[in-house]
Amino acid sequence: MQNKNAETEINTSPDLSLLLAKIEADVLEGKESKECRLALSTEGLWKSAASCVLLKLAKLAQMSGEADGALKVLAHINQASPDLVEPWIERIDLLSILGRKQEVAKVLAASRKYIGQSRYDACIKTFKDSVLPGLDTDFEAETVPFERLHRRQQAIAKYLELFSGRSDCFARQWVDKANRKQGYVPVRRSMTAQDVEDHLSGRKTYGIYLMQTDACVKTAVLDADLNKKFRQSRLNADDKSILRRERHYLISRVRELAGEMGLKPLTEFSGGKGFHFWFFFNPPAEAALARQVLNRLKDALCGDLSAFGLEVFPKQDGLSGKGLGNLVKMPLGIHRLAGKRSFFVECRDQECEAQLKVLETIEPVDAASLRLQGNESEPARVVVHPRWQKWAEDFPELYQLENVCPPFAQIIAVCREGGGLSVKEEKVIYQTLGFLPRAKTLLHYLVALLSDYNPHLVDFKLSRIRGTPLGCRRIHTLLGYDGEFCRFEPSVKYFHPLLHLDQWQAENWPKAEKVENLSAALDNLDNAIAHVKRFLK
Repeated sequence: MQNKNAETEINTSPDLSLLLAKIEADVLEGKESKECRLALSTEGLWKSAASCVLLKLAKLAQMSGEADGALKVLAHINQASPDLVEPWIERIDLLSILGRKQEVAKVLAASRKYIGQSRYDACIKTFKDSVLPGLDTDFEAETVPFERLHRRQQAIAKYLELFSGRSDCFARQWVDKANRKQGYVPVRRSMTAQDVEDHLSGRKTYGIYLMQTDACVKTAVLDADLNKKFRQSRLNADDKSILRRERHYLISRVRELAGEMGLKPLTEFSGGKGFHFWFFFNPPAEAALARQVLNRLKDALCGDLSAFGLEVFPKQDGLSGKGLGNLVKMPLGIHRLAGKRSFFVECRDQECEAQLKVLETIEPVDAASLRLQGNESEPARVVVHPRWQKWAEDFPELYQLENVCPPFAQIIAVCREGGGLSVKEEKVIYQTLGFLPRAKTLLHYLVALLSDYNPHLVDFKLSRIRGTPLGCRRIHTLLGYDGEFCRFEPSVKYFHPLLHLDQWQAENWPKAEKVENLSAALDNLDNAIAHVKRFLK
């Protein structure tokens, strides 16, 4: 009868603190506490209690010999209030005493984010040295699989958060390799973490419909696709040079122009045809506004490129009828027809785990700041990336040329990436910068960025410069550049890039672009004859 009354009291009393006092008294007197067992089995009684009360219940349960019940309460606290350190330590300690090393490893991995690295390391050392003596247990090794799983789950959640379109539909890519055809079919449900895993593993390839049903977007894309001429399997040397040069220029220029607008794009090599520049917004921005800002970015770049065509996605300001809007293939997947995997160029390591880690640095833009950009009537002013601020101050000639002369800007972009210059590209920079008062300083700085820098060779080539600066027409021809020519004053008869610079002193240069310095040529001939005569003697 007494037990029945106790059970009734436990089930009906809302005051858990009185029950804890009774359990504590039984524990201190060394009695078996039936109230403790009943309380632990009645989850509805304690699950809504405060964490401090639950922690006391767990400790009393452990002292009463109810280890499994104590673990159940501690696990609930860890889930409900993960930032509390003590419940994690109590749970790890109890599992260690019970010798459940696999569970210890799992809980350690889950707690690492909350208890801090120093406590985590202390737990590892304690359990190695004293808690489980005689057992050949490497707790760090045991926790690795669980930590990896936990990191993977967080990375997938971040991926789903960023690359988010319509919540009720996404698309799966299909391919007919025999006829070289491919397309997408709608999948009318929400995307899950398992779908992302299938996409990343290459088992399937998915795309997202960017526009939500309320005509807003969480992400928009500036798509840079190779023009048809440059998609051929075999390109000649000149086309390869153009493609390499414009690729460096495109990536650096998009980042600079976007930075001026307060945007930070994520750059993805799309797997064969070009690049996707992803822009993220939180809260979601109106599709019309996102398109307006990205179209300004596109218009500022289009005239400078011949190998790439630019498009903004989504292409509509809103949905009409039953249409789903434009879709874009999700990143880090395999294109079913081309068989190539895309990757983020911000990370040189193309392993999936390293690529997903890039997403941790992404901070979506507030739609309010985007709205300010959309209201500006003036085109975006080019600014210097902080990384190159000192460069712009020390070498204003290069900075000015980069901003006003697209062909020259493309060569500078190649130098910044530390690549190599072709013979024609070298000719352009030497036969242009070589006529400035600070020619030696400018050329040494620029060429020193390249992998094959030879200071003596730079001095030699500089000493061989003769004639006049290369004209705009000649530069366009050498580089295969199809863009428009710069506009100068009508009085100027011979156009060349140095006319943009304040450091250039205009002189009465001949009209022809190929001018020979006859006096210097005769001097060289005399020197050559003198060398031959000495050799004959």
